[in-house]
Amino acid sequence: HRELVHADAADAVARRVISDASVVVCVSHPVASWALEQAPNARVVVEPNGVNADRFGWEARDGDGPFTVGFVGTLKPWHGTETLIDAFAQLAGARLDARLVIIGDGPQREALEARAAERGIAGRTLFTGAIAPSEVPRWLRMIDVAAAPYPATGDPYFSPLKVLEYLAAGAVVVASRVGQLPELIDHGRTGVLVAPSDTDALASALFLLAEDPALRRELAEAGRDEIERTRT
Repeated sequence: HRELVHADAADAVARRVISDASVVVCVSHPVASWALEQAPNARVVVEPNGVNADRFGWEARDGDGPFTVGFVGTLKPWHGTETLIDAFAQLAGARLDARLVIIGDGPQREALEARAAERGIAGRTLFTGAIAPSEVPRWLRMIDVAAAPYPATGDPYFSPLKVLEYLAAGAVVVASRVGQLPELIDHGRTGVLVAPSDTDALASALFLLAEDPALRRELAEAGRDEIERTRT
């Protein structure tokens, strides 16, 4: 997604540092594979990202108020936010109380706002713009279901911190079945996994969760418990 100005120099630094390190901790298997390409004899461990669960102050949602779907992140193409807008538009046609909150800013914001308007959901979609990291927990507590709609294309090297924050905050996670996400989300127990870049699949998951507050609570509690046991 980005290009280095001095790629050769950066690779040389990486090879030297990785070779000299006592141990190299990588957040995902693709990153570990890259590290071993730089230094085949390196001692490499894979440990996904963790989160300070206490920062989010989990609390159960009571099911009252509008059903709220949310996304947190930089508005760039590799987050798949346009798929979320299209899926929410399907949900909005059946659930008049549903709303969408897009937390963050980035170069796609104008295009995403236009997309929401085209889909007829501009009045039910809030774009917060950039917010301070300290404000993220407060916003997540307003959200019933949080999405990580990563697209089917792209290098799945990431260990998405947003997903761990969603879980820590007690939001139900709906995420694309790509990269490390199937390792972080136990489908049907701690969250819901859907096919990437599949608007209908994402919309179906949102509709299922919108109609079943008891399922949302069960998934949210299991997700928070998993965070506290394994990802702090």
